[in-house]
Amino acid sequence: MRQGALPAGLLAAGLLMSACGPSPTTAADQSRAESNPYAPYENLTGHERAEKLLADARAEGGVLDLYTSNTDIQDLVDGFEEAHPGIEVRAFRANSETVLQRTLQENQAGKPGNDVVDTNDLELRALDSQHLLRAYTGPSLDGLKPGAKGLGNWTAERFNAFVAGWNTREVSEAEPPADFTGFADPKWKGRLSVEVGDWDWYASMYTYLTEKKGMSRTAVDGLFEKIVANVKVAKGHTVQGEMLSAGQFGVALSVYSHTVDKAARKGAPVAWKPAVEPVILRPNGIGLMASPRHPAAALLWTDYVLGPGQKEIAKSLRIPAARHVPGYDEPVPPGTETFTLSKTGGTETKKWDAAYDALLRGAPQAG
Repeated sequence: MRQGALPAGLLAAGLLMSACGPSPTTAADQSRAESNPYAPYENLTGHERAEKLLADARAEGGVLDLYTSNTDIQDLVDGFEEAHPGIEVRAFRANSETVLQRTLQENQAGKPGNDVVDTNDLELRALDSQHLLRAYTGPSLDGLKPGAKGLGNWTAERFNAFVAGWNTREVSEAEPPADFTGFADPKWKGRLSVEVGDWDWYASMYTYLTEKKGMSRTAVDGLFEKIVANVKVAKGHTVQGEMLSAGQFGVALSVYSHTVDKAARKGAPVAWKPAVEPVILRPNGIGLMASPRHPAAALLWTDYVLGPGQKEIAKSLRIPAARHVPGYDEPVPPGTETFTLSKTGGTETKKWDAAYDALLRGAPQAG
């Protein structure tokens, strides 16, 4: 769940701190530049790499400290510990804002507590801007989709897809429009929902309409005003999904595809296909900490998550970063228009959050 802007502007601070004078991490940055804790393993591959990392991870104490916002992390933990006997994963799980806050504060105090971070792209960008992450260069990169790589000193391990999901008892099969603009029709009055913290979805959809569809900003502003006139506001994607299943509104405009798919698997009357275009894709990733206490365990975990662990991500109905996972079919239908989260969302967080907050002001609450 996203709760809008970070407390005390943490996300903006993380992204802009390095441009505003010396950072509290400057001395640590210089020290890191002189020593790469992952260097001993960079030229190792295959069985030799796996055996060396496992032996050294056990020598480090047999633990991995992981900070994550992934609600399905236990599936990966179980798979990793089964594949690597003697290595315990100590996972701290919280929402993405709390993960960022804790990581920044610990490093600014000179007491980093984690080896790896697993969270949303905006938070990873913030950590990367403070030089707290070290790029992964291991062999598992070869099997990833192009969009999972080249993001900075972090790598996408999965993608969240923002989709329009609907309750099949409240919305007939023929009703959902082919594209997002159709929800401006007054017939949807009181039947739509958005999530209160989804300013990043809003930033992406807004950018898609202006840059990809060629609409003027005035036209897009007018479109969103008409759509919001039809919505009820939910707080939290989990709650939004539960309300959708219960029929408290007909359509959730910015629900995760895996939320709908999991509910449908349990028998809820919900669907999101055929997809209303565009589907907004957001990379969620993994970052190696620049100053880990357990570097071998950190690499062992990252090799696993970006390699064999991709099948666990697929089982959780997330979209894996791997190009191919045996037995897995991509959930977004071929030919569907997709758009990746706006890059300006990371550098203009205050602008987009304020605009989204203003847009929703006065809209009724769901429930």
